[in-house]
Amino acid sequence: MSTGYTNLEADKTTNDDSRLMVVLYAYAAARDSVSRNELLRLADTAPDEAGQAIDRLLRLKVLTSKPGDPDRLIPVAPATAYAQLLLPAIRELRERQMMINEVSAELVDLLPVYEKSVMEGVREHLLHRLDNVDAVRLTLSELSARATKEILISQPGGPRPEPVLKEATDRAVGVLESGVRMRTLYQYAAQFHQPTVDHASLLVENGAEVRVVTHVFMQLIVFDREVALVELVGNPKGALLIRDLSVIHFLVGAFERAWGKALPFPLAYERDQMLFSSEEMKTAIVELLVEGHDDKVVAKRLGISLRTFQRHLAEVLRRIGARNRLHAGYLLRDLGILQEKSTRQQNRRVAR
Repeated sequence: MSTGYTNLEADKTTNDDSRLMVVLYAYAAARDSVSRNELLRLADTAPDEAGQAIDRLLRLKVLTSKPGDPDRLIPVAPATAYAQLLLPAIRELRERQMMINEVSAELVDLLPVYEKSVMEGVREHLLHRLDNVDAVRLTLSELSARATKEILISQPGGPRPEPVLKEATDRAVGVLESGVRMRTLYQYAAQFHQPTVDHASLLVENGAEVRVVTHVFMQLIVFDREVALVELVGNPKGALLIRDLSVIHFLVGAFERAWGKALPFPLAYERDQMLFSSEEMKTAIVELLVEGHDDKVVAKRLGISLRTFQRHLAEVLRRIGARNRLHAGYLLRDLGILQEKSTRQQNRRVAR
């Protein structure tokens, strides 16, 4: 259904045009009928402008042709014009709103049916690709709600976007309140991102354990050691759902090894730990460089920016008097610094 209201929306009148319309309408309203030529003569303006004002009054339906005498125009009350012009449009809007409400209600009713069907289909496969964000979120919500014992989470790559953190916080708090144990690993750079610190603080307040590591590790979530989600290669918005217990056993082992080397996430500025983390980062950088990785690869694997990486590297080279990366690797081995670092880690874990 369509109305003449669309034409009115397209009209644009200035203040001068509006005043002219008022003058012409007042003249017509004081008479039983008036000709178009009379109105054109009355208007103290160019014929084209006066003609446009008359056409506008006709579209507003406050002027209409006199029955039996189309050359004469008769005035119409604005209330009558309103009923003729706008009521059909208002009725159409109401009908569309009713249709929107009905369709929305039907879709809401179908949502749990879809969720149940999707999850049942997923359970039939040991490996299942989730190729988009919506599928990942749906699966995370379903698995989180079903968890009864423990959830293991590793989040590499530094800080996460605030909307993602907000969604993760809401989901995690609900899980923790149900008594499920949660352990989360973050990478070095995350401890300097205030929204991530706030997120970690809230998790700890609700009983979770959160630690930070320097070396790279996989993006991983394990539910009750029965099902896991890992990052999907080539599609950062997707994930691979794993139900093969042998694979999950391997993933949990990798998580536990990283967890054993990690430090408590600093929820406040703790100078000793910040200094220790900085030293850990410098040594991790050199270890990866000795393996032959270039600057960009090392920075990405450690979850830090290229500029931060270069600052750490320059400090390492300066401290040990190395001329370049290869020289630094030789000196680290020759001076026993890497072995010393391993001993410090073991002592620190025993102290914890």
